[in-house]
Amino acid sequence: MKTAKSWTIAVGLMALAMPISAMAQANNIPAYSQPAPGEKVLSFFGILPDHGVALTTGGKMPLRTGPEGIALFTEPALNNTLALIMKLADENGNVVGFASELEIFPGDPAAAEISWDTAWTLSIPGRGMIFLHQIEHSGGLGPNIVEPTMKSGKDWVGDWTVTTTVGPLPSGRGRIVGGSGEFANIKGSFVEIDRLTGFTVDGVMFGKLEIRLFLE
Repeated sequence: MKTAKSWTIAVGLMALAMPISAMAQANNIPAYSQPAPGEKVLSFFGILPDHGVALTTGGKMPLRTGPEGIALFTEPALNNTLALIMKLADENGNVVGFASELEIFPGDPAAAEISWDTAWTLSIPGRGMIFLHQIEHSGGLGPNIVEPTMKSGKDWVGDWTVTTTVGPLPSGRGRIVGGSGEFANIKGSFVEIDRLTGFTVDGVMFGKLEIRLFLE
């Protein structure tokens, strides 16, 4: 199997050097992305391609799957889904665990207005696991970056930062469902914040994501 450094996964995501064919900036970080008074914050980070392990889809997402030879979701019931496995780092960049992200899309994932269910499992060896659920949206990523890149045939470089979490909690945050080990009694909410710095015509994203937990 090829390592994550020899192929590239696409998902929410730090710097990239490639020819600049387009520039875009967006900072859609709502107030609920910040802690309220008294809330404790625990964050985990993913930097791709270095932290990518595996990605597969049902074919509707314009993203490169990998590693080479990975099984795809070819069955009709799975044609609008995504599954990701990646490493997780702490705020100092040290890898401390790994995570899975599972997504089910109700329509065209590149559409301007669409929300979908996402489940995260954060696995931190020696500490335990954390289970998360959110309603997610792309924040205009499809029509502003993905579609123009595909139509122009030119790679995109820019700086696009967005909180993708829009629920299901009334505040707009996602829900911490539960945990194990050190996290057995965990309660609170979370957001996913994605910083995209590159997108290629063959469906590779570059950047950084943060899973920011707000602990009660």
